[in-house]
Parts: sequence; structure tokens; C-alpha cells
Amino acid sequence: MDFRSIAEGEESFSMTTVQTMPERNAAKLAVEDPHFVAPKAATPGVVKYPRAIEFLYLDQDAVLAADLLDMPRAMEVVGQAHALFAQGEVRHPHKVVLRQGDTAESEAQGRFNALFAAIGGPVRAMGMKWIGSFPANRELGLPRASALIILNCPDTGMPVAVMDGTLISAMRTGAMTALGVRYLAPRKTRKIGVVGAGVQSRTQILGLYTVFPKVEEIALVNREIARAEALADECRQRWGAPVRAVETVDEALADAEVALTITTAHEPLMFARHIKPGALTVQLAGHECEFAVIQQCRKIVTDDWDVVKHRGIMTPALMHQQGLLRDSDIHANLGELILGTKPGRETDDERIHYAHMGMGLDDVALAWAVYQTACQRHLGIRLPLWREPLWV
Repeated sequence: MDFRSIAEGEESFSMTTVQTMPERNAAKLAVEDPHFVAPKAATPGVVKYPRAIEFLYLDQDAVLAADLLDMPRAMEVVGQAHALFAQGEVRHPHKVVLRQGDTAESEAQGRFNALFAAIGGPVRAMGMKWIGSFPANRELGLPRASALIILNCPDTGMPVAVMDGTLISAMRTGAMTALGVRYLAPRKTRKIGVVGAGVQSRTQILGLYTVFPKVEEIALVNREIARAEALADECRQRWGAPVRAVETVDEALADAEVALTITTAHEPLMFARHIKPGALTVQLAGHECEFAVIQQCRKIVTDDWDVVKHRGIMTPALMHQQGLLRDSDIHANLGELILGTKPGRETDDERIHYAHMGMGLDDVALAWAVYQTACQRHLGIRLPLWREPLWV
């Protein structure tokens, strides 16, 4: 296929079927080993890599066709990545935030995050996510967030895949909640309260319902009741989840064993009076719960405490900045629960708070699984970076 024909609209193609380049040299992305490893050269022990480099491009349809919405798989691969992180097998610099102002509140005008990770062990994946968040997009009929993920060969650094990361970002966040809930929620969870009915709320509900398929009620509240009602109806029809839209936060969180906030708020929506003994509280964003919610908890768990502190906008981070929370007050990071080096829930009456900020390893791990499935199913389109490098 001549790429000029694509640009000029002379030839149509589907992203869910691999399109290969003519005269593409011997470079071929193997399904069995997605890295660009060519046959050995004449010198024993020396691996020769192709000089022509191409990468796999996956649009959102191709990402979905690669089983992105399989929540058990998402939990498995993200959980494995956090276990490796706890074992020192993951490298991840802190998230970089680009915004138009100096405060978290300025993010209402839009911001970009860049997240990176190199995962070792049996995974051997590296890459980054570039994600923009513009709340005003809803008024334009566009999603608030859009993301691209780049995966690279850990041996050469060459790109192996570029894909839509918008839904990957949502799914990995739902998987992170589900993993925490698995270790920290009461065994007899009958009611779950969710504050917020945005895109992320879908994958939060999917993750929660995956862990508790027999939950009696998932109460959902949103500033716009119509939005909560529409999402509740969608979740009932799509997954059979018992989601019910309610009008107030009090009603959503009353008597809930799991209480979760998933909003863009920078002022508390969840208060200590909402949380009964033995409940698990979950937050994923900013200062959505008052300090007293955390102060009454016996355990505080994070995805990574250093990440939460560095971002500096979540309630535990704000408490730490004010001297109200010490490093020693953090019970565990998620990976330690998965490995069993720290206990999860130990009693029925302990309140527990789980805060996860999101890490690049979540995105890279899930994107890598999507990429492998896409290779096996011949999804996407291969694009050239170069056929012959100009300078070596």
C-alpha cells in the first residue's frame, strides 16, 4: 500500500486488519517475541537487528478488538506489574505534569500528564503514556481525556507500538481499584457507594462488580442526576451490575461497605460521618475526602506512597504536607499486599483507606498485553519509522 494513497483518501483500509508495507526488507515483528530480534549474525552470541524499523499502530477499535475490556486480564497484568515493582523489578520516574497554571485548580483549564515505566522480570516491557485532560471538552461533545501510549523494545529502544491509550488508561484505573478492593474490602460487601459518573466510573464499576459479582447494590451519585441515571442503565444492560442512581452523596454512601470517589473535585465530598466501622474508602484523584475520613482509619494503603506524595494533590499527601500524616503511618503499597509481605484486611471492624494516584507501570503493563494480543490476531497497521537510517 502506498501511504500517499492513504493521505489522499484514494484507498480505504481497516485498522482491525494488519496492513503491511511493500519492500519492507526482512524486518518482521514476530508474534512469538514482539521485540525486533533478528536471526543471529555470524559472530556467535551477537544478535543482528534489522536496520529498517517499523511499529504497530493500534487505533481504539483495534485496542478494543484486542480484549481491552477483559477486566480479569487487566487485573492480572497490572497486579503482576505491581508485584514486580515491590520486588524492585520496575523503573519509573515520577509523573510529569504540564498545566497552564501553578495550582491543581488550574487543571480545570486543561493539563497533560506524561507517565513512564520499564518493567523487568518476565514482562520486559517499556514505554510511556501521554494523556491530556480538558474538562471543558464535554461542551464540545468530546471526551475529557485523550491519550497515546508508545511501547519500545527494551533491547534497542526502538518503538514497537503506538496506540490509543484513552480506554487503556480507564481500564487500568478500574483494575487498580479492583485489586485494592480484593485485599481490603469486607468479605461480606453488600453495598458499594460511588461518587461521580464520568468515563472512569464505568471501569470502576466493572472492576468492583468483577470482585463482588453478588453485591446487592451499587449506589451512584453525580451532580447531574440524569448522567448518573444514564450510566446506571448502561451498567445494568452491559454487565448486569445492580447500579442504582441516587440524588445525594449521603444516600450513596450510607451503610456502604465500600465508598469510592471518582471526580475532579478539589474540595471534600466524602466525610467521616458517611463511613461506618469496617468500611473501605477509595479515592483516585484530589482532595475528595476530609482529613477525618483518613484519621479514623486503622490502615492506609497506596499504589505507591512516594508517587502520592510527589503528585501532592490527594488527601493523604495534603495531610503529610501539613504534618498530620507520617511516612510510618502508611501501612503498605499495593504490591506488598499482592506478594503477601504485608497483610490486607485483618478484622471486620477496621476502617481502611486506599488511595491510588496511577503509575506508568499500570499503563505499560496493560498496553503490552493489548499489543501481544494484537500481534496474535493481526490487528492494527504497521507503519515505517525508516527503511534505512540516515545516520548511524
